[in-house]
Amino acid sequence: MRKPLVAVAGAAILLGLGWALLAGPEGGRPTQQSEVACDGRDRPDPGAPATLPLGLPMTSGATVLRVGLVGRTTVAHAVLPGTREDIVSVRDRVLEDLKAAGYTVVGTDQEPGFEAEAELGGTHDGTLQVSPLCDGKLKVRYKIQQ
Repeated sequence: MRKPLVAVAGAAILLGLGWALLAGPEGGRPTQQSEVACDGRDRPDPGAPATLPLGLPMTSGATVLRVGLVGRTTVAHAVLPGTREDIVSVRDRVLEDLKAAGYTVVGTDQEPGFEAEAELGGTHDGTLQVSPLCDGKLKVRYKIQQ
């Protein structure tokens, strides 16, 4: 009977420790990515291209951070100005640019304030995700199948 109680107590201690590590400066809630200073996270990696690959349109104000290839999937990260409140509208703005370039929107999903996603078809199949990067900046991740 003691082993389950010890396991539950151990889990509670780990959960408390995890919360303490995530606690923000106020100590009462987790620090949100959008509240963290950028400290260079919003700057392009050395050698990052000036434009997105595969003819992906650049949304006004965007900067490409990095582009990589995972198998036959191109993964590109860009940054746009915005806050948690802008996540869904920024996703929708990027989608408008993608639609103008021949992409279709297969579906969307969002957790306002945390992330907004879309599944893409048309020119290439892929996904789009917008999420907080740092204070005043949003990360846009493109995963495009070749």
